[in-house]
Amino acid sequence: MPDKQIFYDNFKIPEAARPYLDIFFTPEEISILGKYGDRIFKAEDITEYDKEKAGELLQDYYSRGLVSYENMEKGEYRTSDFYSYLDSFVVTRIPEYRSIPAEGRKAIDGWYFDAYYEGLDKNPEKVPTGDIILPLDETLQYIDKQEGQAYLSLCDCRALSGDCGLPLNTCVSWKNGINSRAHRGISKEITKEEAKQIVLDADKQGLVHTVNKTGVCNCCGDCCYLFRSREKMQSHQFWPKSFYKVELEHENCIGCGLCVKRCQFGVFSYGKPVQADTGSCIGCGVCVTGCPKDALKLITSGL
Repeated sequence: MPDKQIFYDNFKIPEAARPYLDIFFTPEEISILGKYGDRIFKAEDITEYDKEKAGELLQDYYSRGLVSYENMEKGEYRTSDFYSYLDSFVVTRIPEYRSIPAEGRKAIDGWYFDAYYEGLDKNPEKVPTGDIILPLDETLQYIDKQEGQAYLSLCDCRALSGDCGLPLNTCVSWKNGINSRAHRGISKEITKEEAKQIVLDADKQGLVHTVNKTGVCNCCGDCCYLFRSREKMQSHQFWPKSFYKVELEHENCIGCGLCVKRCQFGVFSYGKPVQADTGSCIGCGVCVTGCPKDALKLITSGL
């Protein structure tokens, strides 16, 4: 079997990515990593180099997501699969990823979304993830309550889908264990005040704030895997969890249409006053913080 085919199998390379293998990997990476599959290995197993050089190589591979630690104390690694590697690649090598033709990126993004979606728990008695939608003020309060070092990463959803033009520097996390972005050196250390400013800036761009046990995401409606999965699953009433819905006070509306532009989910339509399909509101409050005449307010949804 050719080395490249072995690599396809061991690294679980999808058909969508195979035409662009030379963008994602060097020949050396294909040769070395293609040998191991799911086996645990150490620096001394890489016979192409002496142990010191092989150790440096594996540290480089680790920092880029090509391998993950199985046991850090013992210096044991496993190769990553393409799904986990792609998450690191798109936020560290954006020019290279953007060199792939648009139709290729669309196919890769589609494959990645399908893999993400298939990994969700679809038991109707459970929520797939613990993500919660919060308005701006509660997101800032959430950050204030967090302890430990905060980190900033690029948004992998927008890096992969990528044509909405919204900011990428929007993912705040407190996760720093082995095999995390922070431990690999992909994320940047930030202060709590910097984390809050990132959320404030994201809010100005109309991004939706979602929190989970490891951090804060600032999401758009067209790239974000969370909301794309919500649409596919038709889980509007229960996931991601939200505590609010919007209420429009028509007498205060001046018809400026700012809410139409800011809303990620098509709740509003132009008119004087603006029209609102409140049934499709997710309670993020992005429209409220942008409304110049306080015509919009969040009320408890009762969910």
